[in-house]
Parts: sequence; structure tokens; C-alpha cells
Amino acid sequence: MVRNRVLVLLVAMVASPGIARAQHWSDATGQCIGSTAQWSNKVELADVDKDGKVDLLVANGGNYSSPGTPEPARVWKNDGGWGTAGTHCTEISAQAVLGFTGLSRVIKAVDVDKDGDLDILTGGAYQSQLKLYVRGATAWTDGTSQLPQQLTSIGDLEAGDVDGDGDLDLLLAEWGTGNPSTNQGGRARLYKNDGTGTFTDVTTTQMPAQLVKWSWDVELVDVDNDWDLDALIACKTCTTSYLFRNNGTGTFTDDPNALPHFANNYDFEPMDIDNDGDLDLATINDGPQFRDHIFINNGMGVFADETAARLTGAANPAADDNVALWLDVDSDGDADLLVGSLGDDRLLINNQGVFTLSASATPNDTPATLGLAAADLDGDGRLDLLQGQGEAAFPDKVQLATTMVAVDNQPPVIAIEKTFNRGQGVVRARVHDRLSPSHLHDYQRVWIEYDGPAPLMHFESAPPPDTSVDMQWIGEYLWASPDLPSYTHYRVCATDRRGNQGCSQTFSIFESPDGANLTEFGDTIDAGGGTTGGKGAGCCDAGGSPRGAALLVGIVALALVRRRKT
Repeated sequence: MVRNRVLVLLVAMVASPGIARAQHWSDATGQCIGSTAQWSNKVELADVDKDGKVDLLVANGGNYSSPGTPEPARVWKNDGGWGTAGTHCTEISAQAVLGFTGLSRVIKAVDVDKDGDLDILTGGAYQSQLKLYVRGATAWTDGTSQLPQQLTSIGDLEAGDVDGDGDLDLLLAEWGTGNPSTNQGGRARLYKNDGTGTFTDVTTTQMPAQLVKWSWDVELVDVDNDWDLDALIACKTCTTSYLFRNNGTGTFTDDPNALPHFANNYDFEPMDIDNDGDLDLATINDGPQFRDHIFINNGMGVFADETAARLTGAANPAADDNVALWLDVDSDGDADLLVGSLGDDRLLINNQGVFTLSASATPNDTPATLGLAAADLDGDGRLDLLQGQGEAAFPDKVQLATTMVAVDNQPPVIAIEKTFNRGQGVVRARVHDRLSPSHLHDYQRVWIEYDGPAPLMHFESAPPPDTSVDMQWIGEYLWASPDLPSYTHYRVCATDRRGNQGCSQTFSIFESPDGANLTEFGDTIDAGGGTTGGKGAGCCDAGGSPRGAALLVGIVALALVRRRKT
């Protein structure tokens, strides 16, 4: 079904109640990007120039279901100094994307060539060539020749290491040729990275053959806790959205029974809503009268619709929503939901997995939010907003957080891979700060702590690990360690943008005297001064725990039994 976007947009504009007194965000557009007038789509916040401040990127080029006038993709450098009068951003589009003008539904800043800085992907919409701008030591160059040379109709793209080889591959939402509201759709594409930022199209051999009709969003997400990235494909004019499961080597198969079947989904946004260690989903516009959904994960990547218990009333009106993100606006340790809409954007406060509306959280000056991103732009510890306005040449918006947004004082949430029957190799972890999408600039550091081989008979409780090494972001909320030569105890820690530190549980591996299989014990032994509450927390109290004592008893008993057998 195709809806009348213009009619809905006009109704939303007329119905806007105006600016409220107690808002979570206030308009600061004039202090940064000034007055814009493009058909803007998705937006990105990323530190593209490596100066420690988050910069702003906007994809431009409409129209809704057909090509419009080519427009410039725009990038602004965050100059800082937000506490003083004047403007605090400088446009660097001519440098960052070499003044690219074209048709773009998406813009992404990712390190495709593993050199430690961020490259930029944009363009590729409405049967045009996807563009790549590679960051060198001091400047960007056009690296489009490193991409497959083909015309695409890309509605979204996501980067992630889908095949476990240590570099970032690309998943693309393909609309197909012609009008996406009436054509047969397109096959989601997969571009494989060779490690240097040169990509090969492997769609034919590694992606399902389903034609997806008009996808506005793709996500790479570990939905089944097997530590690889699965693919979520939103669909507007299908009878359902799609979950493609990854076999661990980057080959995907469709799971038709994993998701509740609803049409008109504009967006997936993953987060652990119920605090059980797996990722649940918010979906946008696929409910009755364009309402939204909450899908809860059973831990194996099969989802149940729990909207009726979690998202009702004023929190889920018959609105024309387009996009959402998670953020902990009140710093209470759970993720709240911000929804971008035609008309007023909505902030939904999370209370034990049930959401209520926080009325008039924004200035209500965003008539057509298609893109939405959050980061601390001014360095005050609160999350600010960039809102891309499409449907017409509406001005994009920058909104600074007021004191209604809490300063972040919560440590990151960390779950760690349990490496049964081995004490070497790569260890992966899921790390999030209750904020989506996840970016490198969300963290000062993410690292693994581990120690080397221990004596064959180990009678003591696990000591704090004595070696640390940085981990690499591999997509969604996943991070991977380097190939570790050996370890007997390990844990993952992270320090977020505000300096809050959290650590996972410590896991311990002990080898039997005869060299048989390794046996792993989980513990909560920590060191330091962080928060211990919540799933995956435990950084960083000194000393052991009741579980640690039980572990010691178990190990001693195991050792005595083995000694009697020798």
C-alpha cells in the first residue's frame, strides 16, 4: 500500500502544539549548520577528522519514490567552543566528500581500509553509483574505483565484519529499478572487503534470493547470540520484514519464522529492552494505522510481538513515523526510545521495558524527520541531536540537550563470549552504552584483559588478568579481540565517552593434567572502582565473590580427584 505522504505531512504540521516550557532539547541549528534546504535523508555523527569532537554528516537527494534533483552530501566539522557565542561548526563537504552532488539516501563514516581513520560512503540511490571517499593521512581521496562498478538503488547500508576476517563488509538495501512502490523490488546486496577497502559483490553466492520491495533500513545484528552478525531487512511494501541468519562465514539464509509478519516497516532498532542478555527490536510504522512495534527476543533470534504490553496509548499514536534510536535520556540504566516522525518527534521513557510518552521533549520544529542521530556535540555529558528533514526542502536541525537530559553516569553494558574448550584465539564481546546506533566515538577505549598459561594444577581463585589489548569494533554492538596466543582468565572492559567504566564477568579456563579438554568456569572477580549492578557489570570491586569461593572449592575438589587417579 502506498500512503499519501504529503497529506499526512500537512496534517502533522497543522497539529503541532508548538514549543513547550520543559524540553529535553533546544534548537541550536544556527550555532552549527545554519539554514539548509535539501531533501535530506539519513544522517551520521562521527569524528571524521580525529580531533576528539563528533562531526555531522547528512545524505541529500530525493524524492520519495523517484529520483529528484541531485543535491550535495554535506559534512560539517565540529569546531567546539559551544560555551561561547557564535557558530561552532564549519562545512567541510568540499574536503570530506570532494563536493559530491548526487542522489543519496544514506551516508556512513567507517574505516574500510583498517588504517585507523574514518572513510565516507554515500550516493548510490535511484540507479546511481555508490561513492567512497578514503581518508588518508591529511585528506580524503575518491576511492569509488574500489567498489563494484554498478548502478544501485540503495535505501540504506550497514558495515560489519560478516565473515570473521577482521575487516568491515557492506550490506546494502537495494530497491531495484523503477519506482520502488510499484516494481518487483531488489535483492539485498553484500559487498565483501578484501582487507584493504576494496570490495567484491558476493550477493549471488552469499545472500538469499528474495526480492525486497522498498527497504528503508538494513541492520547487521547478532540476534541469536552466536557472535556473528545476522541481517535484518526492513520492507515497506512486503507482507513482512526479513531476518537473514549468518552461518559465521558471511553466507546468509532466510528465516521466515523469526519475525512477526507485518508490512510497512521503515526501521529496525535493536536493544536489550528486558535486560535478559539478548537484543530485542523496535520497528517503525508497521503497526495498525502506522503505529510502531516492540518485538522481544527469546534468546535464539525468534521474536514475539509484545507491543500491547509495552507500547500503548499516547506512546504509540497513529502517526507517520520514519526512524528511531535508543538513548538513556535519564541515565537510569535502561534505554529510552526517540522516534522521528512527520510532525512531532516523540521521546518514550523506559520503565522496566514499558514505555510512556514524555510530552514535548523537542521544540517540535521538525516537520519531516527521516534521519536521526545522537551524540554529545558540546562536551557537557548530555546527548544532543541531529535531525535530517526530508519530504521537501525543509531545514535540518541541530538540537542541544537541556538539563532535562541527564549527564551520563552509567557504565557500558558488556556481555562476553564464553570460549569453551579453548584458551587461545579471538574473543568477542557485545558492548553498548544504551545508545544506538553504536559508534567508535561512544567509547574512550574497549579492551580485553587476560593472562597467559597457568600451571596445570591451579588451586587459587582467579587473579585479575595481567595483560590488556584493545579490541576492534566489528559491527552493531560487537567487538573482537586480536588473535590471543593463550589465556586462562579473561574479561572485557570498556570506558565510555564520559569516562564511566564497566567490565564483564571474568571467565577462567583450567587444563587437566593429562592435556584433555579445557574446562571453563564463570566468575565475577573484579578489580577497580566501577559499578557492579546489572547484567554484564561487575567492574570493579577488589576481591572475590561467593561464586569465586565456590569456584575455588570446585577446583580443589577436581584436583584431588584427579590426583587420586594418578
